[in-house]
Amino acid sequence: MQIRYRITLVYSTIVTVILLLLCSSIYFFSVQNRTSQFYSRLMRKSLSTADLLWRFHMQPDLVTDINETSPSALINKGIIIYDADFRPLFSFYDEAKDSIKVGENILHRLKTETRFFFTDGERDAVALQHTINGRKYHIITAAYDGDKAEWLPKLRLILTVSFIVSLSIVVVSGYVFSLGLVRSISDFTNKINHISSEQFSQRLATGTEKDELQKLAATINNLLDRLKSSFDTQRRFIDNASHELSTPLASVGSQIDVALQRERSGEEYRSVLASIHEDTNRLNLLVRSLLEIAKVSGSAKGIELSPIRVDELLMRLPSEMRKANAGYDVKLVFSDLPDDEDKLTVYGNDELLFSAIKNVVLNACKFSVDKTAMVSLQYNDGELKIAVEDKGPGIAIEEQELIFRHFYRSAETNSLVGGSGLGLPLANQIIKLYDGRIELFSQKGVGSVFNIFLKTVSANSKNAPTSSSNVA
Repeated sequence: MQIRYRITLVYSTIVTVILLLLCSSIYFFSVQNRTSQFYSRLMRKSLSTADLLWRFHMQPDLVTDINETSPSALINKGIIIYDADFRPLFSFYDEAKDSIKVGENILHRLKTETRFFFTDGERDAVALQHTINGRKYHIITAAYDGDKAEWLPKLRLILTVSFIVSLSIVVVSGYVFSLGLVRSISDFTNKINHISSEQFSQRLATGTEKDELQKLAATINNLLDRLKSSFDTQRRFIDNASHELSTPLASVGSQIDVALQRERSGEEYRSVLASIHEDTNRLNLLVRSLLEIAKVSGSAKGIELSPIRVDELLMRLPSEMRKANAGYDVKLVFSDLPDDEDKLTVYGNDELLFSAIKNVVLNACKFSVDKTAMVSLQYNDGELKIAVEDKGPGIAIEEQELIFRHFYRSAETNSLVGGSGLGLPLANQIIKLYDGRIELFSQKGVGSVFNIFLKTVSANSKNAPTSSSNVA
């Protein structure tokens, strides 16, 4: 069922139920009120007749004349009055056919009940006890409510017509309303269908109404902005990766072609092989970095996690840097560390986390004038701060937001040292996987400080996974 018909059906059903309850309530309470008024008239007629006979001592014939000529007389009425022993004392009927059929059950009820109502054919009747001058009388009065018989069909007709007309209006208005609502959603659908990776600049009109549709349009626009940013980043990454990979491959191929063009000396072959070895090392670094970036792209799901002592992880850095370059050095500074082991432990993948920190430290060693990186560790309020400081040339303010982009290398740093431009982006992605962050403070001609913040086990104790578990 299409949504416009579903909205119309639900809307009409709800309003139909409300109208039915309203009309039924009006009819029920109207009948109850009318019946109550008529019972009051019967009671007044019963009491006034008894009072005329025994309180004012009027003759029965005179009371009969009064009942016949009274302007407020009831239709087809009949009155029977009994004494305490249920002997008939007075009776009156408009016509002979208006006599009251009094059964034993009614007389029996009068012995125990002071007043009750019943029906006598099409007539309503009341039976009651009444005491005058110390004597008890039993009075039964019946009459036909002609006004109610005439008024109820009219009320039913009015309510039925009103219900049908109102229901028709509800169905039509519900359908028109649903068309307007669905039209807006259809417009959204048509516009979204025309948006593709080649037309990401298109956006939905949010309008001026502060309603759910505007919120939906704004949410979709925000989603499209994020997707566009992701596609742009992906496109730049693919373009840069293709260029960076093709360069060493083309260099290797061209050097091999040149070397094969004629016989060369052993020294010349060694020179070519050394150059090819350098290019393949660079190519190997690029491929390994790209694979690591692909591994950590997205979320931490599926990556094996375990508790990691960050201070012990940092102690591996000096030897690791010397492996990369014998001239590199790392100075570790651990001050005021807590005794609680949980405050020095984070949850993560040991190799990935060490790779991220190593890339930042390696970057500091590369650019520092003394090839030394200062690494310090501090704890503060459920968070570990790893500061990596160098004495390099510094980073210009306009470039500080760009260094975490894949393959980005400024002209100045590119002339100083080689690299792929993937170390810092990879480190940033890994740190973000574990709800961490990297902050940079740099000053031209002075140096840079990279601050890495990681949440500890004590801060994540409620959500911490089991040791060496896989995050599903």
